Amino acid sequence: MTVWSDCNAKQSFGIAKCNFDQDTKPHRLNLDVGDAVIILKETTHWFYGYKQKEKQTRGIFPKSYVHLCEYIIVNGEYCIQRTDIVEEITKVLLEWGGIAKSYFLSTNPDFQKIRRKMNELNNNRAALISGNLPLDEMRKVKLQATAQIDTGNKLLGLDMVVRDESGDILDTNAICTTELYENHVHAVHRIEKANRLSSERETTRGLNKYSHNILLHVNAFVCKFQEDSDLLFTLFNGDTHKPISENYVVKWSRTGIARDIDQFDNNRVLFTDLSRNDLSISKMYLVCYAIRIGSMEVKDSTDSKRTSMNIANSVLTAASRKHSQLSVNSNGSSGSTSEYMMRRPFGVACKDLTPIISKPEDFRGNLDLPFIMCEKDTLDGTLRKLIEKDVGKIESKMAVTFEVLRGDIKQIKEDFPRLVHTNVPVARKMGFPEVILPGDVRNDLYLTVCSGEFARIAKTSEKNVEVTICVANEHGHLVPGVMSIGAGHPPIDEYKSVVYYHDDKPKWQETFKIHVPIEEFKQCHLRFTLKHRSSNEQKDRSEKPFGLSYVRLMQANGTTILQGQHVLAVYKIDHKKYDKTLANSYMELPATTAELLGTKPSITGLSLLPKDQLTIDVNLCSTKLTQSVSLLGLLHWSAHKETLEQSLNALSTVPGEEVVKFLQDILDALFNILVENDNPEKYDQLVFMSIIHLIETVSDLKYQHFLSVLDVYINESFSATLAYTKLMDVLQRNISDAITPSEKSADGIEHEESAAVRRLYKTTRYLHYVMKFVIRSRVLYAAMNCNNDYVDFAARLQELLKMFIDMIGCPSNLLKSEGALLKNLHIIATDLMEVFDQVHLSISIVEILEKFPPRRLTQSKMGCIKDFVETKLFSSPKCRAILLPVFCKHIKDHLESKEEIAECINIMNNILKLLYRPDVGSTHNDVRDIMIILLRPVMKAAHSLDRDTGVVGQFFAIMLGILQRMDAQHYKYFVNDLHQHGELKDFVIEILLVFEELVSPHQKAVFPRDWMDMIMHQNTVILGALQQLSIVITDYFLCPVFDKQIWSNFFQCSIAFLVQSPLQLNDFNDNKRQMVFARYRDIRKDTAKEIRKMWFQLGMHKPKFVPQLVEPILEMSMIPETELRRETIPIFFDMMQCEYNSSRLEVESYGDTKHNSSHHKGNFSEFKTAMIEKLDILIGAGKGDAEYKELFKKIMLEYCSAHNTLNVDGTNFVNMVTRLMDKLLEYRFIIQDESKENRMACTFSLLQFYSEVDLKEMYIRYVYKLCALHMEFENYTEAAFTLKLHTELLRWNDTELSPQLRSYRHGSCRTHRELKEALYFEIMDYFDKGKQWECAIDMCKVLAQQYEEEIYDYIKLAELLKRMAQFFEKILKELRHTSEYFRVCFYGRGFPRLLQNRVYIFRGKEYERHSDFCSRMLVQHPQAELMQTLEPPGEDITHSDGQYIQVNKVEPIMDAAFSKFNEKIISNEIVKYFTSNNVHKFQFSRPFRDSTGGGTMDDVRNLWLERTELITQFPLPGILRWFPVVDSHTFKISPLERAVEIMKDTNKDIRQLVILHQSDESLHINPLSMKLNGIVDPAVMGGFAKYEEAFLTDEYLEQHPDDKDLIEELKELIALQIPLLQCAIRLHRQKAPDSLKALQDHLEGCFADMQQHVESRYGRKSCDLKIERDSVIMRRTNSFLPAIFDASNNRLSETSMGSSDSGLSKSTFLPRPPTSSIKSTLASLSFNTRPSLGHSPSTKGNKHKDKTPAKRRSMKKDRETLSLPVANCQWYTPPLTTITSTPEKEINTSVNSLASASNSSLSGPKTPDPRVLTEELTPKRPLRSEKEKERRLSRPASIATPTASIKNFADTRSLSESSNRNSVETTDSTSEEDIRPPPLPAKTRDSTDFSSLSHSLDWNPNGYTMLNVLSSNTSTSGSISTTTMTKTSITNSTYEYLEATNFSMPGINDASKPRPPTPPPKPSRHSKHIP
Repeated sequence: MTVWSDCNAKQSFGIAKCNFDQDTKPHRLNLDVGDAVIILKETTHWFYGYKQKEKQTRGIFPKSYVHLCEYIIVNGEYCIQRTDIVEEITKVLLEWGGIAKSYFLSTNPDFQKIRRKMNELNNNRAALISGNLPLDEMRKVKLQATAQIDTGNKLLGLDMVVRDESGDILDTNAICTTELYENHVHAVHRIEKANRLSSERETTRGLNKYSHNILLHVNAFVCKFQEDSDLLFTLFNGDTHKPISENYVVKWSRTGIARDIDQFDNNRVLFTDLSRNDLSISKMYLVCYAIRIGSMEVKDSTDSKRTSMNIANSVLTAASRKHSQLSVNSNGSSGSTSEYMMRRPFGVACKDLTPIISKPEDFRGNLDLPFIMCEKDTLDGTLRKLIEKDVGKIESKMAVTFEVLRGDIKQIKEDFPRLVHTNVPVARKMGFPEVILPGDVRNDLYLTVCSGEFARIAKTSEKNVEVTICVANEHGHLVPGVMSIGAGHPPIDEYKSVVYYHDDKPKWQETFKIHVPIEEFKQCHLRFTLKHRSSNEQKDRSEKPFGLSYVRLMQANGTTILQGQHVLAVYKIDHKKYDKTLANSYMELPATTAELLGTKPSITGLSLLPKDQLTIDVNLCSTKLTQSVSLLGLLHWSAHKETLEQSLNALSTVPGEEVVKFLQDILDALFNILVENDNPEKYDQLVFMSIIHLIETVSDLKYQHFLSVLDVYINESFSATLAYTKLMDVLQRNISDAITPSEKSADGIEHEESAAVRRLYKTTRYLHYVMKFVIRSRVLYAAMNCNNDYVDFAARLQELLKMFIDMIGCPSNLLKSEGALLKNLHIIATDLMEVFDQVHLSISIVEILEKFPPRRLTQSKMGCIKDFVETKLFSSPKCRAILLPVFCKHIKDHLESKEEIAECINIMNNILKLLYRPDVGSTHNDVRDIMIILLRPVMKAAHSLDRDTGVVGQFFAIMLGILQRMDAQHYKYFVNDLHQHGELKDFVIEILLVFEELVSPHQKAVFPRDWMDMIMHQNTVILGALQQLSIVITDYFLCPVFDKQIWSNFFQCSIAFLVQSPLQLNDFNDNKRQMVFARYRDIRKDTAKEIRKMWFQLGMHKPKFVPQLVEPILEMSMIPETELRRETIPIFFDMMQCEYNSSRLEVESYGDTKHNSSHHKGNFSEFKTAMIEKLDILIGAGKGDAEYKELFKKIMLEYCSAHNTLNVDGTNFVNMVTRLMDKLLEYRFIIQDESKENRMACTFSLLQFYSEVDLKEMYIRYVYKLCALHMEFENYTEAAFTLKLHTELLRWNDTELSPQLRSYRHGSCRTHRELKEALYFEIMDYFDKGKQWECAIDMCKVLAQQYEEEIYDYIKLAELLKRMAQFFEKILKELRHTSEYFRVCFYGRGFPRLLQNRVYIFRGKEYERHSDFCSRMLVQHPQAELMQTLEPPGEDITHSDGQYIQVNKVEPIMDAAFSKFNEKIISNEIVKYFTSNNVHKFQFSRPFRDSTGGGTMDDVRNLWLERTELITQFPLPGILRWFPVVDSHTFKISPLERAVEIMKDTNKDIRQLVILHQSDESLHINPLSMKLNGIVDPAVMGGFAKYEEAFLTDEYLEQHPDDKDLIEELKELIALQIPLLQCAIRLHRQKAPDSLKALQDHLEGCFADMQQHVESRYGRKSCDLKIERDSVIMRRTNSFLPAIFDASNNRLSETSMGSSDSGLSKSTFLPRPPTSSIKSTLASLSFNTRPSLGHSPSTKGNKHKDKTPAKRRSMKKDRETLSLPVANCQWYTPPLTTITSTPEKEINTSVNSLASASNSSLSGPKTPDPRVLTEELTPKRPLRSEKEKERRLSRPASIATPTASIKNFADTRSLSESSNRNSVETTDSTSEEDIRPPPLPAKTRDSTDFSSLSHSLDWNPNGYTMLNVLSSNTSTSGSISTTTMTKTSITNSTYEYLEATNFSMPGINDASKPRPPTPPPKPSRHSKHIP
């Protein structure tokens, strides 16, 4: 049985490290990698618990799948316990992640930078979490991570983090304001430094800049090895050709690795003590001497070449261990006595380090040192060759790693413990470092064996000389273990030189170190033994030393051996006579050749070799031994008193190195002389100046570290108890001598500076150390004598201080001495605290400072004050009370005189930092002193300085620091003080102004916006100050004298403080918000409460602030904090109440109205106006939200409903303001929308609102906003109507304009008339651009009346009339397209509220058709769906969250006011404007079928119309391009009524065509031909014959007796058509070319039959049109102009196609001039020479496709011209004048267009005679592929008007209305464009083929197809030959396709038979047609 136990508390949290998924098994808890799990119980292999994110689901999971973590619980959630830096990185990565995503989406160029930083941070976090880093690496990674965080925050514009030197985040609450500011400045510098492109950033710790070190790691050596070697590495000075450092020895074995196991993988050394001068040597080399250990000759080896391995991967073999000690050992002999060994030169390696030291970052990795063998040269000679590059090819090399480290050895070991661990050998510089450390005790003697000269004695060849050096004592016995070859090698007893083969004058240049203990140094000497080494091993063993030399380490006078070279005498050893028992016998002989003096001394067994000599070089580095005789004389003064004066004077010539070595000994000697000398007059001054010299030496930069030695000596070793009296006496004497007036020359000029003055300067320069000796001596003396004579000492000390004061007051020039005194005064004072009363001392210091004249030594004086602030004396409260006021006074004087500003800032910073410390006692009085003296000067300085000045931030930080320390008592004291001086008001105004500017967004920020901690701290301080100031203002400025300015300033400052962006926590991310809450809390609530309290404190003075404070308090109340809003919104009700109850009489006070209610103002209009205006501004600026609106309404209505007087007015006001806020919020939301309609609608909504509330200024503001929006989209007409709104507020007089009525566009206008006139001209310009010339003329008329009747300015009138004439001319001559209108319904709650479930009428753009308009709507509402039917939607759509748009075209209904045009002959261009402008009624129709009419469903009697009339809120065009529909009603049109409408339209079309052609002979006859052919020969649709069959029967009249009048009207219209046709056919005969004679005959024949039929049934009618040659007389019965058909309707019944209320092609729509219409029609055709393939009349449209029209566009807009060779054409038109800017609106060619052309100069030339061609042309464009044809022709038909089968009906209109009643674009149009086009008339077999169409016609992308090819019948008998079928795709307004098909059928040649009508094509069953 499994036993579950409770989990250990430390193991109750873990992270899943692998996915665990076992759903199929019970009780399992599924885990994903990274899931945090809480463990409750455990067993052997399983845990039981739950996931932190799913606490309810519990289960078991394997232990191995979870990594246990230490944790902490934060807010009830388990979190992994990490270090602070890891937690910070985690939060930073989360915060940066969201920003990086937005950067990526917006393709911000900084994305890659921040991505790299995030990757580096992630790596750093992983490294820190791993726990595998050593301490130094962890610190380095932490600093790298913080640098990445800080630079990344800077890059992203996030807040800067303030850190300490180790990278930890500072606790900003634990430091004062000035210190916080300094830390921010340091952070800025740190980030700038981190941003610099440096591969290695220096550590932030302060490094010792005087100490440099080089870390060398020897990695590998590639060379031929036969024997073991010693590698000696050293730093080498190429200039002096001498080594700089000690050697580092690597014992290299023949196997290629280190021989010493201690050096295994540890071949590194640290060269230390290098100075800047050493690194700046012009040529520094790393040199390696390779010395072979073995026999004289190299032994051959089977392995002739060995290559060193990487030491890190080497393995020490037994052989290598055996040979690892085969070098010179401690006893000087070889490792094995049986082996024959010596040190022989092997080779030298060298590398120039100069470039590496200057740029170490460029030399990472291994450095190769070229290595050459010595061959027969010496090591030194080989090195010279290598340096001079006098070598050939270098095959061998060694690899080392090189790194420069800065700092002393202790610091390096702390910073780089990984690199410099404890067993790394140290090779010191062979000399003193640049700075000698006190604890650095050295006694090193570096001996260089330079060379030797040895004469041949018995040998015939040169010797192989080996020198053996050892250290011997006075008895001649060897001193063991005091010699060293170099670092990395143990000490040795003897040093053996390298042996050069057969060289009598060897040049060794070998250096080694001798380290003899101090106590033995005096008795020791060096002994040199010379021996010949034979190349024969046996002979070598018998060889004995042949010579001996020696030299003493200490000279007879007590000094050490001198620096430099020494030539030693060589004595021959006679081994037979030499007595070895007398080991020191040779010491009787002279040691050097200089001591021989020409003699040849000898003793038993030793004789001089006169020709032999040995040269050595000595370099002593000792801190204990000296080579100075003068120094020894001083140290032993008691034995040589006669030379005491000489020794004292000679002290100044002793080198500094020697002085610091014996510093303590010299000081002891000097003070002994001072106390014990017998002649004080003679020696006291000398000793005193010697002490000064000693202090001066130690103070030198090179020996400054010995100052600590001096301090230690004073405190611990100094023992001269009586020295203080003598020191004080000499000091007073020196001051007295210097201040005594100096002698002057005869001319009154002073002599050169006297010795006393120089002596005083030197004394005062080091006076602080002199006083240390005085004080220490006195302390020691007082300890011995129980301080009995303190009074005498105090008196003497006081006298000395007085002399200092006298010295300052001395008129003589002692500036240098005074400056030195000021520099050291703080040190002296600190030390004097030990023996002198602190208060008296402070008083004396104040006297000294006050004694200085104002402009004297200003900088030194401020420096002295700065130093005093940091002293222990200033930390004492009693002393501070004396010193601080004086210091502050000096600072104030300098601030006011603007001198030493930086020093003043530093002093104030230090004072405030000190007062913030807890260990300085009470600071209350100190803060008071600073406040009284410095607060206002600091405020003024901060306020007056330019924000770009570098110190302005420091001044503000100081000001805030002072305010931070002030409590209520301070304010009370300060206010009383100011009040007594009458400066309180000025101060309050100043500080409020400073606060306001400090937080104002309009001023340049004092602290950068990313200094979040500094800004929040500033706000905390300001809030505290405002709370205190509110008490002051209430107490002093409310009563009895009320000061409005101060109260106003307080409110403005407080509210500006409250609304500043750094306090808006809602705008922060979660991380920042939590941090601000934790550190500073939300201080907005406290501020709001303070403002509210102050408002209600105003009492009867509230009305004075009502309009003024509305905006700031409104802005404050909009802060998104509910509690704050609840606190502030009631203030508005109080404002309403105040104004309502205020007196109407200015002389009456607020209090009087309380008793006399008749004087109450009784309204709050000012408050209301201000509220509305400010709401507009603030909400427009992004403040406020829907929650605020609701809360405002709720709170205000509560107050209003509870108030008796304001119950009604207040409630109305609140509702009105709520409505305004609703509109403004909607406007703010939509104004950023891409939909211009929404933006304009919101602007218009606000415009209406401000018109209602009669706020002219706001009204005009939005007028211009709306105008600007229109201009942005070039809506000139709407912009003009918008500007007219402003003119309606102006009058035609010279009244001065009020500010509310002014226009920023016409700032120079000052009166109503001027502005109105300027606006009129601007409006006229807009109307002109919008082609609304009729409106412009109306404006001209008004202006003309003013010029003519009011101001009589005929010049202006003349100009105006000229312009007016231009407008009239443009109406008739310029091209003007009529915009179409569309009904748009917005269904669904997904739209903005102003659109939801509302219907609008839109005025389309110029040339914009239905499909384009739908596309535009969908672009503006990309989420919307276009509805495909006109059925009203249900609640599932209207109440849904989606967006649905329903669009269909509507026809404008001309206003009844324009009926004046009826019965008048007027140009169509004049009437055309009024048909579609200034209209507010619109209509559209939908056909439907009703079988009640009898017959089949397809009968024309069953075709009804459902017509809807709409009324808009305002006429169109207007100030918007759309207006909402305010009323609509729907009714039905019967088939008979529809037939009447169609006949009326047809008659009007004929009439207008006749008029147009008669008035303009240049018009082409094509439209007239096609129109007449379609009426008189209605082969397909049957013409009005269908109406006769349907309605003009007795049966119908019996069934519908009520339709009698309509039937009569229909008959009348049929009869009236005949005379119209007669006129038209006559006109056609006059204009038809010869090529159309056949057509003319055909028309006349058909018309004759029709005329006979009609006149016989309905009687003969007359017409008012008369056809003449040049003119036509006409009467106009209606202002509507009928539309005409296009080329595809040439055989359709005209009477079956028109409709008086067509939704698509009203006769009143005039889309284009005929030239362009025909031209574009031709351009849109493609004529084929053979029948089209793959299509037949029965081709069906795609039933299911209902794509939006915009996606079915097939035209190529870049096709500008198209050549059209026509094969079967009998006639053609000439090229037309190009009108490229005229896209088409209608399929049919409207009569109105032709009229337009007749009144312009754009019509083309008359048709020339056709040319007969003898061959058929082929089209230039290749035939469209079958696939493309299928694609183009299989497009779904229009969703608007169905084209039903014409199987049994001639009227397509009647057929199409049954199938698609709800089609979106279905209208009641019965014009030609709604009907399927008929085939072309048949062409006779023998007709002449005029097919040449050589002219290229401009392609118009929006044009419609018009066939300009008509086939004529050549025989009146109706014989038909062959008709060629041609199918042409015709593009309509929605880019659908119609098919015009000409059928090819066998000819019927029997002329006797009448020609049957051409059968119509069979349309697709489901084809649809969108106009």
